[in-house]
Amino acid sequence: MRIRSINIRQIFATNSQKTIEVEIETLKGRVTASVPIGTSKGRYEANYLPIDQVVNKFNLIRRQFTSEDFTDQEDVDTFLRLIDKTDNFKEIGGNLALAISSVYLKAFAMEEGLDVFEYVSKISKQKFSIPRPICNIIGGWKYTQRSDIQEYHFLPVHQRTFFESISKINSAYLTVGKMLKEADPTFSYAKNVEDAWVTNLQIEEILKILTKVANDNLLKIGLDLAASHLWDEKQYYVYTYSNKIFRSIEQLRFIKELARKFPIIYIEDPFNEDDFTSFGILTHELPNRIVCGDDLYTTNMQRVKDGLDFKATNAVLIKPNQVGTITDVIKVVEFAKQKNLTTVMSHRSGETEDTLISHLAVGLGCDYVKFGISGERTTKINEIIRIEEKLTQ
Repeated sequence: MRIRSINIRQIFATNSQKTIEVEIETLKGRVTASVPIGTSKGRYEANYLPIDQVVNKFNLIRRQFTSEDFTDQEDVDTFLRLIDKTDNFKEIGGNLALAISSVYLKAFAMEEGLDVFEYVSKISKQKFSIPRPICNIIGGWKYTQRSDIQEYHFLPVHQRTFFESISKINSAYLTVGKMLKEADPTFSYAKNVEDAWVTNLQIEEILKILTKVANDNLLKIGLDLAASHLWDEKQYYVYTYSNKIFRSIEQLRFIKELARKFPIIYIEDPFNEDDFTSFGILTHELPNRIVCGDDLYTTNMQRVKDGLDFKATNAVLIKPNQVGTITDVIKVVEFAKQKNLTTVMSHRSGETEDTLISHLAVGLGCDYVKFGISGERTTKINEIIRIEEKLTQ
């Protein structure tokens, strides 16, 4: 496929920060792709370049794309790697690489007259399926300066339809807001950047409310501890707002106790991003929970392979902008599935209206997709509802 033109523009993400959108024109039409911004970035993510630098880099390499005739997605992504010549896109930026890779994915799909999820399924040889949602209900940590745990989620245990699961979570989310109003005198229906409720309640107070609502709606609870940001880089996990300080073994006991007392089935990043051993112990001692690595893996194939040596987790979070190309995303998901790891496609805190992760989650047959339940996040929710409708007609 040869394109007629490729252009870049600066747009704004949902956190009001600048990001980029790349547009391609072919004989069949135009497609665009934009990239999100991660507020909580893992140490091993692809390099993120400031937007002004990205635009300058794009202008230097633009002609190489209009003059090349690419045969497929892997051809494009290999070319991006050849241009950059570094493992983590230090030269052109992972954000520019992903924008170009993503817009070509959409262009290839358009050329074949397929929806993006159909084309992803075709090139990945994965059977497409509708994932279950994991939705951020209450947010803490540095987004709000009120709670040490970064995210509290609701997720379904069983799913008849995605629409039904989302309907339950939506209802539960609104009920949680009402209950927080009663329990927290300072609560004013404020939300964080992912439209999760913000509260001054302590961890167990929050979990008691979520437990009641979850039980009433046939849901379970998930936690993203983002523990690398609690870690003091020496020996302690520091819970500033809860007035707790834990060594690794105490962190392990704390998480196990929460899982014992409350219906928590999903636990993300419970330890710092280099502690494969503690991850492995928790996964072994909580065999009926989903223990997921985000900062631990950063959608990096070698990191996932390292994790398998420790049996560190039974799930892996997938964030395309952590790795930079669609081909790399496909390879990590394929590998994770081969190793019987649960796959969770995820948004970032600073999103755009681009619904690509909805198509990737379906096209790659991911087990779960993770995003907020309110605000602009509904663009991605609604896209999966449309896809589900198409697949059931």
